[in-house]
Amino acid sequence: MEPTKEYKVRVVSSGNASGPAVVINDRLSLKGSVDPVRGVFTVPGDELDGLSLKGKVLVFISGKGSSSWSGYFKLACRHNSTPAAIVNLEIDPLVAAACVFNDVPLVQLEDPVIFREVQTGDPVTVDSDKGIVIAN
Repeated sequence: MEPTKEYKVRVVSSGNASGPAVVINDRLSLKGSVDPVRGVFTVPGDELDGLSLKGKVLVFISGKGSSSWSGYFKLACRHNSTPAAIVNLEIDPLVAAACVFNDVPLVQLEDPVIFREVQTGDPVTVDSDKGIVIAN
């Protein structure tokens, strides 16, 4: 069994959550890449196509795109299709607002090493009380 890894984070939207990781080594736009009603990635040919984000811990660089981020996220909340938590390297104000207003934990990584050490499907816990992300 691989040892547990801990990553220091800064808390943007508090809360604790666990779930399988979805790791995206890029910026993420919800518009055009996620069906907010079903909570499923919808980019044909992409490795994430068809993968659900519901209940997952999304690990990505930062948000990308326009002000539609908050609207798409709110729609996903209405349909109970949101991720359990979001882990970012850079904080986008629209992602931060969406998480704060919808009570979804959002933390900012201090170091990008998580993108080399954690893979999609690995169990991850966001513990904003301790200011850490734990990967098993």
